[in-house]
Amino acid sequence: MPRLRLSILFVLALSTVLGGRSYAADPSGELPTRTYLHKNWQIQSSCEVKATGEQISSAGFDAKGWHKTDIPATVVGALVTVKTYPDPNYGTNLKSFPGMNYSDKHLFANQDMPEGSSFRCSWWYRTEFTLPAGEGKKTRWLNFLGINYRANIWINGHKVEDANDVAGTYRSYEFDVSKFLRPGKANALAVEVSAPGKYDPGITWVDWNPTPPDKDMGIWKEVFLTSSGNVAVRHPFVATKLDAEYTTAELTVSGEVRNVSNEPVKGVLRAEVDGIELQQPVELNGGESKVVKFAPEQFAKLKLAHPRLWWPYQMGTPNLYTAKLSFDIGKQASDAASVTFGIREVTSELTEKGHRLFKVNGKKVLIRGAAWAPDLLFRWSSEKLDADLAYVRDMNMNTIRLEGRLDRDEFFEKTDRLGILVMPGWTCCDAWEKWKSWTGDQNRVAAASLRDQITRLRTHPSVFVWLNGSDNPPPADVETMYLSIEKELEWPNPVVSSASEQNAAVSGESGVKMTGPYEYVPPVYWLADTRAGGAYGYNTETSPGPAIPTRQSLEKFIPKEHLWPIDEVWNYHAGGERFTTVNVFTDGLTRRYGPASSLDDYERKAQAMTYDGERAMFEAYGRNKYTSTGVIQWMLNNAWPSLIWHLYDYYLVPAGGYFGTKKACEPVHVQYSYDDNSVGVVNGTYEALKGVKVSAKIYSIDAKEKASRDAALDLGADSSTKAFDLPKPEGLTQTYFLKLELRDAAGKLLSDNFYWLSTKPDELDWDQRKDTVYTPQKEFGDLTGLNNLPTAKIAITKTVRASGRNSVVTVIAENKSSGVAFMVHPRLTRGKGGEDLTPIFWSDNYFSLLPGEKKSVTARFDSASLQGATPELVVEGWNVEPTEH
Repeated sequence: MPRLRLSILFVLALSTVLGGRSYAADPSGELPTRTYLHKNWQIQSSCEVKATGEQISSAGFDAKGWHKTDIPATVVGALVTVKTYPDPNYGTNLKSFPGMNYSDKHLFANQDMPEGSSFRCSWWYRTEFTLPAGEGKKTRWLNFLGINYRANIWINGHKVEDANDVAGTYRSYEFDVSKFLRPGKANALAVEVSAPGKYDPGITWVDWNPTPPDKDMGIWKEVFLTSSGNVAVRHPFVATKLDAEYTTAELTVSGEVRNVSNEPVKGVLRAEVDGIELQQPVELNGGESKVVKFAPEQFAKLKLAHPRLWWPYQMGTPNLYTAKLSFDIGKQASDAASVTFGIREVTSELTEKGHRLFKVNGKKVLIRGAAWAPDLLFRWSSEKLDADLAYVRDMNMNTIRLEGRLDRDEFFEKTDRLGILVMPGWTCCDAWEKWKSWTGDQNRVAAASLRDQITRLRTHPSVFVWLNGSDNPPPADVETMYLSIEKELEWPNPVVSSASEQNAAVSGESGVKMTGPYEYVPPVYWLADTRAGGAYGYNTETSPGPAIPTRQSLEKFIPKEHLWPIDEVWNYHAGGERFTTVNVFTDGLTRRYGPASSLDDYERKAQAMTYDGERAMFEAYGRNKYTSTGVIQWMLNNAWPSLIWHLYDYYLVPAGGYFGTKKACEPVHVQYSYDDNSVGVVNGTYEALKGVKVSAKIYSIDAKEKASRDAALDLGADSSTKAFDLPKPEGLTQTYFLKLELRDAAGKLLSDNFYWLSTKPDELDWDQRKDTVYTPQKEFGDLTGLNNLPTAKIAITKTVRASGRNSVVTVIAENKSSGVAFMVHPRLTRGKGGEDLTPIFWSDNYFSLLPGEKKSVTARFDSASLQGATPELVVEGWNVEPTEH
């Protein structure tokens, strides 16, 4: 994945997000340092190397012919990096990978490895490292935060742990390796990794994108060494309890203390939080571990008046605290650990209609988010993560859903800092939900996996819920097991049995729905539907369908000879199961906008349709708050270059769907309702707004005003308010425009919106709906009038302002034509003819201008991302000839 740089300006001081569990040495010298073992590894298939683990884990072992890699890296990821395999993202290259000769590139996830696949064998990872000598008697701990799926672990010719015990993608491991290490000399570490079997709860990609032929086998998270004295401190946690008015908080600080010696130990556990220092004596028998708590009943200082609460970023400031635990034996410090936490309360309840409603610190929150996808091969980039999270906030969304693929700690540390809610849980459609096939160690692995994930996620204030299932709730015995673990570990948030509306055997109603759709539907669907994905309740995954990348992005992964017309190479980059083409989307495009005559024509129509579709979905859920309580767009991003289910493409280029979402989710928003031809205002802030003014103007396709209406309103806090019904003017063209504006009492523009509509309505064929994935249409709206818009002349003024690495380009566009300039699309490139500049943060894009209208937009970016080039402005549009500035 290309390296990216991102300015502090765009990620709101993300340089501070790694507080708490530091990724570097503690500046105070009081916390243990992690020694990462990420460099200079080699990998090889056990089919190719016949040496034993004892031999491979010996210093000086001859690894000639092995593949070099750094970790974390899956096997296929490492082989792609060293170009043993070609770029899997381009064209159909992935088909050439060994073991990819099965009929369905997605169903493979639920199959055993094909005969002859080199990934039926285990693969060896090995490295050598030197530890400094003379550090005294220390306990050395070897940590693995993620191995997929089973592993035998060897150090210096000794087996540390067996694959029967090291099993599970979402497990984390810590081993006392003191007796195996040789300070001052070369040490060899070897890990024999095996892929998950058919019924092992590992990583699969369902129907999102292909599953790699190794099933993402390998060491996919960090590996490091730490050290401690005879007593280790682990799993620091701060439970917070707020009073009914949210003005006082009680903290309970806890941690596990572990005596690794065979002798009894007496010592003192110290706690420090927000300037409060506490201590208590602790006695441990040889080999004993116990959880020790500092509770407010015994330590009155843990009762805080007026604490700094953690809020999602749209509701307030995501304030964080840090707690430190340390254990002293006599005058010697044995170990220490710290945790960053937030003081906040998340609750959920079922409304009168049975919909799950979440509250943060007593305030209702309408969940509006999208689902996360890491890279297909789990290649990691902190800069890419920064861009992803900055895009979430730029689109005004408040939530990310994780269906499995529970990422590195860095992900959650950054969402904590940024105030982005996270909705994690297990995945669907694979071994995680094939409970009847759990005949081996799957039950034990699932329990241990949940224990490890709850232990780390409970400390993160951004994580507000846990889902024990996805498409289906677990059966009674598994759900009981899960709930008991969550209770034991004091999970501080709501638990939902699954992402679907099915009742669970133990916990009952989920209060959420997973009814789709996942294919194209017209904008009216979200307000017209009352039985499936429409704007009511909490829809945990849904989408208006495919999202076609811009031409510039398509050219990066579709070979030139396959760019047009749409063919099997395009389809290879669609989804799996029912989503192997973009045919439904293209048919809707053809019926509403007219057949595409070229790739460029298809592109402009696709971006308009995606903008319209995403805007309509999020607007509908906003209008119906709190009859609607949440919606998760399926999805936020893609694991590889794809034609479906994203709000920005694999190359971080935002297109129509991005800006439709950004518009719909703006904090104070004026919008049109497709079901009743009305105009309303959604106030997403928690303050009332008095005396706002709403105006609406209707224009024929030739930009002639046909009708108007306006009104003054008072908006309640966190509200949705109808302003008025629109008039139905005489003589309106079949395709027409609607312009909305919202101004405050002083006349300042708060929100504007521009719709392209048809006098011929879209009509859904409810009787022909076979399932909720897709609802067919009886009749299609006619937007073909857009094809006859005359070429618009746009006057452009560009100014560039740079301050250090923070650059802002201001673009003033003025329509000098007598007709509408439709879907004006400015973009910045790295020099003339260069690639799109990413990540980039436009204040608005794909906007339309009436005759004589002038609009100013800004684009923010990191100057370093120019790579020495000059930013070139390219202005395009539906009926705007591309120009460079």
